[in-house]
Amino acid sequence: MLRRAKRFAGPLFAAACLMAAGAALAAPPATPTAGQLFFETPYLAKVAPGTTLNYSYKHVAAEAKLGESFDETLEMAVTAPADDPAKRVADVAIHRGDREGEAGPFPTLNGNPIALILLERDVKEMAQLTKGSPFYLRNRVRENLGTGKVEPARFTYDGKEVEGWKLSFTPFIQDPNKDKLLELAGRRYEFLFSDAVPGGLYSIDVVTPKADGSSNIIETRLAFTGATSTPAAK
Repeated sequence: MLRRAKRFAGPLFAAACLMAAGAALAAPPATPTAGQLFFETPYLAKVAPGTTLNYSYKHVAAEAKLGESFDETLEMAVTAPADDPAKRVADVAIHRGDREGEAGPFPTLNGNPIALILLERDVKEMAQLTKGSPFYLRNRVRENLGTGKVEPARFTYDGKEVEGWKLSFTPFIQDPNKDKLLELAGRRYEFLFSDAVPGGLYSIDVVTPKADGSSNIIETRLAFTGATSTPAAK
């Protein structure tokens, strides 16, 4: 009987290992932290040099005193420095009607510079509207971003459903100085990321609701619209 038990131990153990391996392969990926998702993931490392990532940007203010409403397009050209083809450099061209601007270059391996551009604009807007310190606002956004809520997300990209992550946070809702921010204290941020999207970032929504929640006073949306091939930098 002992010999028979030993004879079957091998196949049974192997089967158990295969079942365990299958369960491990089927397990969902571990949820990243907000910091990993926003700051630490090397999104552009997966983008071929000579690629331009295109984004639409729409900003809507309900009242003139809250600033102008406008539409823009942002084109982020990704290249690699000649001395290190593993690295990436991003330059952003910004188009608003007949007005043009630029940002960069951003020498980067982690994160997506477009997200940083939007947050910097957001901080400047809040500082102008509240007459507050941009340094204080920037620090509150960064602190709360790093501890934001991350949850699985599914959305449609390029005609098919893809899996990704949603990062959301409300940096001023518990701020000790939120009374000075008035209705802007309720501003909330939502980011969608996915490895299926070139550059990792699919969209950003920043919404500022009225205090009574009846409508939004300011809305900003950035969305990835596609990638194009451009000559690689020499």
